[in-house]
Amino acid sequence: MQFTASYRKLEHGYMGRLLEWPGVITEGDDLDDCREMLIDAAREMALAYYEDDMEIPQFPLIVETLNIPLEKEALLAHVS
Repeated sequence: MQFTASYRKLEHGYMGRLLEWPGVITEGDDLDDCREMLIDAAREMALAYYEDDMEIPQFPLIVETLNIPLEKEALLAHVS
């Protein structure tokens, strides 16, 4: 199965999660470590689902990049 992973840099390491399966989230010391931990977390979660006779979620996902002006001047101009 294919999932979309997102990673966020933390003060010490990275946090990773699967966008289609919000319950799968983990942290690692570096990006490679986080990726391995995320794969392991997905496998462990899948085993728990199978043990409980649950199906692995398969949510349709649309990913896009939004350009949202959040500078103070842009926000004030929008309100006026």
